[in-house]
Amino acid sequence: MTGGTPDVYSVKEFTSRLGQLFARHSTLSNIAIQGEISDLRTFGNGHMGFRLKEEQAVIECVAWSDRRRELPEVKNGIAVIAYGSVGVRADRGCYQLVVERLEPTGIGALFLLYERLKERFAAEGLFEASRKRRVPELPRRVALVSARGEAMADFTQTLAREAPFVEVRFIETRVQGEGAEIDIAAAIDEASRGEPDVIVVTRGGGSYEDLFPFNLEPVVRAIVRSQRAVVTAIGHVQHHHLADAVADMNFQTPSLAAKHIAQGWTLAARRVREADRALRQAVANAVLSAARGIEDAELRLTHASERAMSRRREELSRLWILLDSRSPRQWIAQRRERLLKLESRVASTAERFVNGAQRRFEHATAQLNRLDPLAPLARGYAIVTRGGEAVRDAALLRKGDAIAARFARGTAAAVVESVDGDA
Repeated sequence: MTGGTPDVYSVKEFTSRLGQLFARHSTLSNIAIQGEISDLRTFGNGHMGFRLKEEQAVIECVAWSDRRRELPEVKNGIAVIAYGSVGVRADRGCYQLVVERLEPTGIGALFLLYERLKERFAAEGLFEASRKRRVPELPRRVALVSARGEAMADFTQTLAREAPFVEVRFIETRVQGEGAEIDIAAAIDEASRGEPDVIVVTRGGGSYEDLFPFNLEPVVRAIVRSQRAVVTAIGHVQHHHLADAVADMNFQTPSLAAKHIAQGWTLAARRVREADRALRQAVANAVLSAARGIEDAELRLTHASERAMSRRREELSRLWILLDSRSPRQWIAQRRERLLKLESRVASTAERFVNGAQRRFEHATAQLNRLDPLAPLARGYAIVTRGGEAVRDAALLRKGDAIAARFARGTAAAVVESVDGDA
């Protein structure tokens, strides 16, 4: 510059000199910048471009194709530290960070770990529905793996209200913090050794970092190797954990998990009540039908007796008229004797008719009593039903089936522990 007049540069010259200035500055030639990745893109020549941003501040970044292959996989929204040098992009007249190395930080690092584990477990088939175990419809014993707190209380209180006869074994464990995944896995293993019908793993909500142990390999492996079905209720709607993905069932909250476990018992109790009502109605209908039959028989007997007596009275009247028209004493004596015989026959016939009807009535009553499906219950027998239908052959039952037993007084719900079809 001469006499206060600035030197004039071409655009190309200025850009080149500015680039040289950046290159000579030691701080700018080896710098680390932390921010969140956005606008991630890949160019046809293999280079990768993105922006690092923090609130409203943004810096353009580029990773040349030869360096890109050595960088970790990243996505938009991941927090990273980008290492490299600041240079000038001549075609746009702006500065940019030429990235040599990327290091995910905070949640970004956890997310990348999550993605790597997810990919590995998927390759092993751990998320496949075919390897999932069936959660029993009528569990009697539940192992609850949880920290002591709201999640544990929500589950136990809901289950106690919905199915108070289900036994809950509480296995306390840490659920967050460094090494928590080891404690959770050990608790699941302990629960499995206790041979419950189902294992429930719960915790309350929390931050992504607090919940991250449920994504780690020890917890996932413990769920997979469990000898019993595992239900997860991590208690956070926004996040789906790898533990949820390998569990046999998962729910958003502990209380929802408890309601699902109890619903089989609720349905079984309803079926027992419906079967009891149907049985009572069937017995009432049978009794009513038999009673109507007896009433009809009695009515027919009464009408037949009345008709027979009427005919005899008419015959007797004719005889008395005939007697009045004739006077010989012998004839009178003969007719009187005949009349007495007729009266005896009428009485005998009526008696036989009544006795026969009485015997038929008693026979019908005895048959009705034998048809009464509840009569054997008074002698200590019971009626066993499954799904509302009577069970006549033990070989039709399977272990774990829900059955109902009707006694002379009251009913009971039960689960088949074993079946001996030859007994």
